Amino acid sequence: MKQNDYAGEEFETPIGVRIVNSLGNIQPNFHWHNKYELLFIIRGSYKIDSNTIQYENNEPAVFIHRPFCLHKLNADTDNVYQRYIVHISKRAIEQFAPLSAEIAKISDFTMLRVDPNPVELREISDLFYHINQSRSDTFQSALYSALTIHKILQIYDNGRGEGYITKHSYIQDVLQTITENLSESMTIADICKQFSVGHTKLLEDFKNATGSTYKKYLTTLRQTRARELLESGSSIVNASLEVGYSSEAHFIKAFRKYWGITPGEYLKSRIDIYSKT
Repeated sequence: MKQNDYAGEEFETPIGVRIVNSLGNIQPNFHWHNKYELLFIIRGSYKIDSNTIQYENNEPAVFIHRPFCLHKLNADTDNVYQRYIVHISKRAIEQFAPLSAEIAKISDFTMLRVDPNPVELREISDLFYHINQSRSDTFQSALYSALTIHKILQIYDNGRGEGYITKHSYIQDVLQTITENLSESMTIADICKQFSVGHTKLLEDFKNATGSTYKKYLTTLRQTRARELLESGSSIVNASLEVGYSSEAHFIKAFRKYWGITPGEYLKSRIDIYSKT
């Protein structure tokens, strides 16, 4: 099986929490999420690529990536890299009326960064700790996540941070549209019409913003999602329809070309693995 150039990296729960403590971090390829990502880098020398944005530092910082933003993070493998990472949906935040308006403040940014002072670092660390501790309680973890976003925006409003907008920011909406409408099999002409942009300009902006051609990106998106569906118990027919293939035969051919095996062979290999465990 080949390695994806782009992948959806998601948690199974509505609010996912991960703590990383390792020697560096290697992400050669871009990935995306369908939720907001809160990233608290506690320690390490790192470089973040977010679409066409590049940011390097070795100081603690907190970042928010908007949904469907292509990004990757690499940290020096000669040093300890420590971070908290949280994924949270817009809907989870919006259940708290006083805090829901905060999302509007960050929705225009591809990425938001803040540089907390020592006191704020401790406060943010406590909030991330509580998100992690309450992750079995969706309401509590959502509340702590909302409070964390509130704190991050306070720091930003105090002038210690930066909001980044890529020059092809509408491509973020294109990515979201094709991701949420995979079953519709949207053509480039459909995208051009919806976003009032010419064919040549769309393809050029898409390549500049993502580093990938539209066709290659869409193929990877479809095949990654198809494999996720098969892994979750979907039939081959349903998986093909969900990701926009016109027929099961077309889907099987495309799946074999991309992954090197047919969907049936892939499912059998998973059954064989589970039967041996």
